[in-house]
Parts: sequence; structure tokens; C-alpha cells
Amino acid sequence: FVFEAVRRERVVSVSIPLRRVTILGLTLSIPALLLHHEVEYMQQHLAIPNWAWIVIGAGALYLITRLHEGATHLTDRYFNRDLDKAEQTIAAAILKAKDPLEIDKLLAEQPYRRLKLSSAASFRRNGAEFTRDSDGHGWGEQTTLSLDSPMLAPLAMGAPFPVEEEYDPEPGLPSGFSRPVLGVPASNPLRCFALALYGPHASGADLDANERAMLKRIAENAAAVYGELENNDLRHKISTLERKLSGNASAPPKRSKRNR
Repeated sequence: FVFEAVRRERVVSVSIPLRRVTILGLTLSIPALLLHHEVEYMQQHLAIPNWAWIVIGAGALYLITRLHEGATHLTDRYFNRDLDKAEQTIAAAILKAKDPLEIDKLLAEQPYRRLKLSSAASFRRNGAEFTRDSDGHGWGEQTTLSLDSPMLAPLAMGAPFPVEEEYDPEPGLPSGFSRPVLGVPASNPLRCFALALYGPHASGADLDANERAMLKRIAENAAAVYGELENNDLRHKISTLERKLSGNASAPPKRSKRNR
């Protein structure tokens, strides 16, 4: 229990690993007992050295652990209705957004509050850098991220990426429990509109696979709305210019004083 609680630096709630290890032990106690009897039976009929049984036991333990993790993710996927509800609420709010700043706030505020994260911030693409116009939770005065930063190299893939611990020296990057662990670009196959950076849960637990998938889908909705708002703004400007040009073309030419 102590090892599981302190093996990760940012785990601050002992109940997280304690609960998982306890559930794993209780769930597998009966199968482990049956397996133990089967191994004793096999030892009597198979001439396998003792060290080989240690290797086999370690392999079986690894497979059981992976099976447990897979079962946990599968259960969360089909029975975690709160997560599904949160995604629907956030996605609906993003689709109703009227300006990019509102989307920035939704990408940072809603996941931070609903997933109980330690930090969250949204940066919008502005030329060769990402600019943060909205307030970020757990962030200080850092308001820009350069595209030349090694931390943003995975952006070219257009998919969520982990923020490795080697980027701790990055200027302005939150440290400690607020350090971001996941970057989620709001992008389409042609362009990246914004980047959201999320920290782990306030309890110290990592974002699981279902939560990461949810944040990815929310970012895809945000990219679609960013693009639509930008297109609407361009169409409005073009329409305004066309009206001005049409008005100038229909106006009668001014007579000069010499012609008078």
C-alpha cells in the first residue's frame, strides 16, 4: 500500500491507490487460490525448476494486472454516466459559443471544474505563437507559448500528447501538482486553432483513457466552432466591402469647377 501510494510524485491522496489495490486483491483472491492449487498439481507432473515457476508467476501477475486495468477502463466507459453527461454539457456550450474568447474559457473552465483538475489553461493560435486571453487555473503570468518550443513539437501530429517531465524548465510552466500532463490541440486536418493544457486530478490521480478521449472530442468540437466563427467574420467583412464598392460605383461622378 505504501509503495503504491508514493511511487508517483504527484499522488497526494492515499485513498486512490489504496482503493484500487484493495479491490484488486479482493477480486482476485478466489481465482488466485484456485490457481495455487492447480500449480501444486502441475508441479507434481511437470519437471520444471523452481526458478522457472518464479518467472511464470511474474508473467501471470503482469497479465492479471493488465486484465484488471482493461476491465477498469471498460467499466468506466459503459457505466460512468457522469463523464458522458459532462461531455454533452461542455460540447453543447461550445457549439453555442458566439466568439472565440468564450470557447477559450469553456475549454479551460469546464474540464477544470467537472473533472476536478489541478490546472487548466487554453491558448489560441496567433501567428507563430499561442496566446492565452482567458484566465487559467493554476497558471501564473505566462500568457504565450512559442511554436518553436520543444514541448509543442507533438502538435504536428494533431492529436493529444503527454507533456513530459523533461519540460519542467519551460518558462512559465506551472510546477508541482499544477504541472500540465496533457496537451489537447483544437485542430482539424489542415489547421490548429488552439491548444488546451490540463493538469492531473486535484487528488493527484492521472487522467484516465476515457477522460483523455472526452477532452479530445471536446477539442474537435471547439475546432469546428473556431473555424465557423472565423468564416462568419470573413464573410461579414467581404459583404461590408462589397456594399461599399457597390455604393461608390452607383454614385454619380462629381463635376469639376472648370466644367461648370
